[in-house]
Order: sequence, then C-alpha cells, then structure tokens
Amino acid sequence: MRRFYSPPDQISEGRVILNADETRHLRDVLRLRVGDQASVFDGLGREYLCIVSELSKRSALLEVKQEIQPASPESPLDLTVAAAILPGEKFEITVQKAAELGVYRLRPLYTVRCEVKPGGSRSRLARWRKIAAESAKQSGRARLMDIAEPVGLTEFLADTGSIAGTKIFFSERDGSDFTAIEPATKMTAVFGPKGGWDDSELESARAANFTIVTFGGRIMRAETAAIAMTAILQHRFGDLS
Repeated sequence: MRRFYSPPDQISEGRVILNADETRHLRDVLRLRVGDQASVFDGLGREYLCIVSELSKRSALLEVKQEIQPASPESPLDLTVAAAILPGEKFEITVQKAAELGVYRLRPLYTVRCEVKPGGSRSRLARWRKIAAESAKQSGRARLMDIAEPVGLTEFLADTGSIAGTKIFFSERDGSDFTAIEPATKMTAVFGPKGGWDDSELESARAANFTIVTFGGRIMRAETAAIAMTAILQHRFGDLS
C-alpha cells in the first residue's frame, strides 16, 4: 500500500488534503490517478485507507474510506534519544535510523566538543523533520518522531529533573556496563560527539541522576554508537525481538 503523510489539520470530514511535496510523489513518482487507493497517516498514530478523488498541480484530495491499523505498531518503550549534533549527513543518518528504530523523541545537543556550532538551526531542523517523516513512511510508523530545537547539554540536563523513567548517559569511559540499566517502559539515552565527553559533562550527568554506561570493549564512531545502542535498547526493553 502506498503511504502518505498529512497533518491532522488537513484531515477532516472524511477528506484528506496532501501538500505539494506529497502530491508530487503521489502523481509523478508513484503515478497514482483518481480512483486509486492509498493510505494516509497523521503523524499522531492514526492511519486511514483512502481513495484519490482529485489531483491538481500542488495538492491532492483523498476520500477516507476507513481507519486502519498502521503497518508498524509503536514500540512499548517510550524512548528519547539525545545526541550531539554531527556534521552534515552523519547526523541526518542518525535522524533517519532513530525514526526507523521507533524512537519517540530526538533531542539534538550542542556539547563542549561538538563539531557543529550554534546557528542556522531552523533550516537544519526543517530538514531533519522531513527526513523523519520520510522514515516514518518507509518503516510503517503512523507517529512522527518528535524533533526539538537544538539545545546545549546543560540546558537539556536541567530540563530532565522531572522526567520519569531510566536515564542513561552513554560514554566511552568512566561508566558501568549494560547491567546497570534499570528496566523501564520510559527511557532517555544521551550520546556524545566525536571527541567524547568533557569531564565536566560527565559530572553534570551524574548530578542529574543519569547512569553512565560504557560500550564495553567496543570503540565506536559517534554516529554508530547512537544507532547501535538504540537498537540494543529496543531489543532488550522494547519490541525489537
């Protein structure tokens, strides 16, 4: 089934409106025509079986036939991944794979040794959200991974005081192994930059009640660590079995 995304405010009274990008994909790439079937998800977890009823250059109108179950159910693990921003495509791959792996929220971070400096975040954020939406379409999710504005690690840690669940701070050193991770249905996992964490950042994480966990005998690139550890968390505590 061909899948498309349309936000909730464009789905009402049994009709769905697709934006210009989704319409272009429907019409010019997939070659759908009036009368063809397609599914549309709203990014909040709901999906609908629809029939294409009108096509124009910049929009498409579809009629909702019935609500259906998304192809891929959401993981029972409510997982937030906070990761240091990496240059260019490296962080885009992190965004893509996190969405595919069922992460609920992604929090981009500026850290002491971050290679990407603050500024120009609005255009990057728009691109990351577009990548997440494409990944949801491909992976069968009906809920979009939430991506927030980039913040500094200090600000992020300060905001986690009231967050419930297990809080993990992955590090290349000075931590425990995986057995230190407390099982929970809600987790926050933090990943550092290419150069690793500064000592002050590790201390701040401990002060914020994060458990420092190492990669054991593995030395990983920053982009590898976030993807690999997320997959392991989903395997051990989520639905990736």
